[in-house]
Amino acid sequence: MEKYTVETSIASYQTDQFGKVSLCSLLQLMLESAWFDSQRNNIGFNQLKSKNLLWVLSRLYVEVNHYPSWLDKITIKTWHSGTDGIYAFREYLITDDKGETLLKANSLWLVLDFDTRKVILLKDFNDFPAPNGGYVCRLPRKIRLKEKTEVSNYFPVLFSDLDVNKHLNSVKSLERIIDSFGINFLNKNEIKSLEINYLKEGHGGDFLAVSVNKKDENTYEGSLLRQSDSADLISVIMKWREREVKDDNQ
Repeated sequence: MEKYTVETSIASYQTDQFGKVSLCSLLQLMLESAWFDSQRNNIGFNQLKSKNLLWVLSRLYVEVNHYPSWLDKITIKTWHSGTDGIYAFREYLITDDKGETLLKANSLWLVLDFDTRKVILLKDFNDFPAPNGGYVCRLPRKIRLKEKTEVSNYFPVLFSDLDVNKHLNSVKSLERIIDSFGINFLNKNEIKSLEINYLKEGHGGDFLAVSVNKKDENTYEGSLLRQSDSADLISVIMKWREREVKDDNQ
């Protein structure tokens, strides 16, 4: 079977104030393409829901070469690249209209029982598809945070933060961490690579805070903390680079 492919263009609502697509918008497109590819392989949301199961994103590693601009045409390809019996591996490749690589990513997914949230072994799927291609970049690793900053500002999970699995949307949780860097920092910097571990589910009514630590000039570690039990919902490692901003006067 051919790799699942989507050709689209960057919409205005997917961009930032510089007219560049946001990383979170690209992640939303990637996750949507994964949904469609799993559906056509008979292991998608609807098929799992009929068995009282659900997919959850566990880990993600992303490398960004270049952020496309408003109206730029892009091609998204995604494919299943294997399993270790627990995790299912999924690749993503985004290219521009010239075929140049904009982004590549590898993700690890789990199947859970909807009620108990226990992990289901993938060997129990008799018709689980064979890999449709190899790795496009390295596998995401387990993140072990050694330091945390003290936090005091906790904000609630809102209705608009929840997804169809009734938990905090994976992209919404990342947005909270990115926004915590502040406008001045984000005006000058963009994410070069990103690694995420999704550890626990967030739910409506939870109050969450962001903890971020600088490791070196361009690298930060962060987590999203829940007030009620001090649990980390996600852990991230972000590598930043200086943002290229076009001077409109030139």
